[in-house]
Amino acid sequence: MARVKHIVGWISVVLLVVTLASIWMLTEQNVEQTSSLSESTARAVEGRAADVRPDAAQESQAGDAVEGAGSATATDHPDPLAPVRLWMGANIRRVAHTVEFFFVGLFASLVAVCLGECLPCARFRYVLALLFCAVCSVGDQVHKIFVPGRHFDIIDLGFDAAGYVTAMLLVLLVAALARRATCPIGAHARRR
Repeated sequence: MARVKHIVGWISVVLLVVTLASIWMLTEQNVEQTSSLSESTARAVEGRAADVRPDAAQESQAGDAVEGAGSATATDHPDPLAPVRLWMGANIRRVAHTVEFFFVGLFASLVAVCLGECLPCARFRYVLALLFCAVCSVGDQVHKIFVPGRHFDIIDLGFDAAGYVTAMLLVLLVAALARRATCPIGAHARRR
């Protein structure tokens, strides 16, 4: 079991480095590149709402013709996630920050859980992982100051935090459930 934890921990280190390098590269994009990427991603997200029923307009027109003749119209089943998709499309950069930093939080938490035995207190390693994610988030915003056309955006820090805090809570929940499943009842209380 300890060997598997170490393997997962080191894989998480590699994936954390790859994730941070990817964020660095995305931050290095100029205004035109980042706008183009955001627009294409937004079109893809918004397009899914329209693609659910591409022939809805034709059905509606046919239904109107049938209704005019006195018959009942066919029922239209709109996409219940359409408002969410539209909001995501309009705020794609903010959503991207949440997704990027979800993975930072995920891998940082896995490193803390799997490789953090050298630290005396489990809570301390989770606090360190949280601080690491916060420093990476602020560092990303500071990095933008040095990229022409980009700027520090304090609102992005909140979206970053939503991503890494959610990931950390999920990892902590899974770690607690795994620990509870492997420990005999009451053994965790005696260790404290």
